[in-house]
Amino acid sequence: MSELLFADYVPKNLEPVNSIGAKWLRLLAAMPLESVAGGKRVCVKMHLGGGTGFTTIHPFFTRKLIDRIKAAGARAVFIADSPGSVATAAERGYTAETVGCPLVSISGPDDRHVRLTPIQPPFGAFREVEIGAAITDAEALIDFSHIKGHGACGFGGASKNLSMGCVSQRSRGAIHALEGGLDWDRAKCSHCNVCAENCENGAISFTEDGGFDVFYHNCKFCQHCVLICPEHAIRMLGGRYRDFQRGMALTTQAVLAGFKPENRYFINLLMNITIFCDCWGMTTPNLVPDIGILAGSDIVAIEQASLDMIREEKLIPGSLPAGWSLGASGHLFEKIHGKDPYAVIAFLHELGLGGRDYTVRTMD
Repeated sequence: MSELLFADYVPKNLEPVNSIGAKWLRLLAAMPLESVAGGKRVCVKMHLGGGTGFTTIHPFFTRKLIDRIKAAGARAVFIADSPGSVATAAERGYTAETVGCPLVSISGPDDRHVRLTPIQPPFGAFREVEIGAAITDAEALIDFSHIKGHGACGFGGASKNLSMGCVSQRSRGAIHALEGGLDWDRAKCSHCNVCAENCENGAISFTEDGGFDVFYHNCKFCQHCVLICPEHAIRMLGGRYRDFQRGMALTTQAVLAGFKPENRYFINLLMNITIFCDCWGMTTPNLVPDIGILAGSDIVAIEQASLDMIREEKLIPGSLPAGWSLGASGHLFEKIHGKDPYAVIAFLHELGLGGRDYTVRTMD
C-alpha cells in the first residue's frame, strides 16, 4: 500500500504558517527528492496552458518545486511541455526568471525531435508512439499535474499529463482516434463557423460548397467542436472512450519505462478544478472548492486518491455550463462527461504501474 503526502488547502486558522503556500513548502521538504533527483538531469513535466486560460499551476508553486529539486542535488532541471504551450508560456507567467529553470519544448519547436517507441502490448493498430526527445533524454521525471475534468476520458491528471503531454501531435491524434471519428449533420449546421474558429489545431474548415472538412492529420479528437457547436451538428462516432483511456494508459507506461522507478515522482494539484482540460485554452468556473496537493511515487495511487477526494456534494452551484445537468450515476466527473474516470486507473493498475490502495499523511 502506497503512502501519499497531502497538503490541505483549508487552513485551520488564518495564520500564514497554515496557508497552502506554507504547507507546500513543508510538503516539498517531506518529499524524497534527494533519491529521486540527486545527481540527475531532471524533467518536470507540466501543462503550461494556452489561449486565455489562467487556471494552470501557479508559478509560485512551480518556482518552489524547482528550488527544492536544485537543493536536492539535481545535476540539471528543466520544465517541459508541448511546443505551442512553451511558445506562449510567458503569457501565463512562466519564464526562466519566474520559475528558476529553462522551459523546453518536449519535441522541439517544430514537433519533430521525437523517439519512436513501441507500445507493449500493441492495442490493435496502436503499436507505437513518438515520445519527445526532451523526455527520453532526461534521467529523472517529476510529473507535476493540475487535476481537472476532461470530455474524452472524464478527467485529466498525472496519466494524461504524460500520455498526451509527452508525445508529438501526430501521436496525440492517434490516441484520440481510438475513440472514433467525427460526423457532421448538414441539415443542422448553420455555418456559423464557431467550430473552425475555436479549433486550436486548425483541423476544421468548410469547403466552397458548404461542406464540413476535417484535416485528421491535425485533429486531436479533443471534441471541443462537438461540445461548442450551438446546433449540435457534430458528434463523435464510436464513443469508445475506454479504448482512449487504454491508449492513455499504454502510452503512460511507454513514457515511464524510460525511467527507473526510484527516479520518478508524481504531484497532483487539486486546485482550480474546472470542467474542461487546460488544452482548451480557456478558464471556466471551479467545480468544487480547492482541495489541496497530493504527492507520491505511485501514479495509480495518486490518481485514485485525487478522484476520491473530489466529491459531488461539494459541487459549487452555478459552476456547470448553461444548459448542463448531472447524469444519474458514478463519480462527479462521470455525471458531467458520461465517462467513468476510474477506467484509466484500472488500466494503469492492470499494466502493473502501481496499486489502488493508499494511505494519506497530511502535513501539519
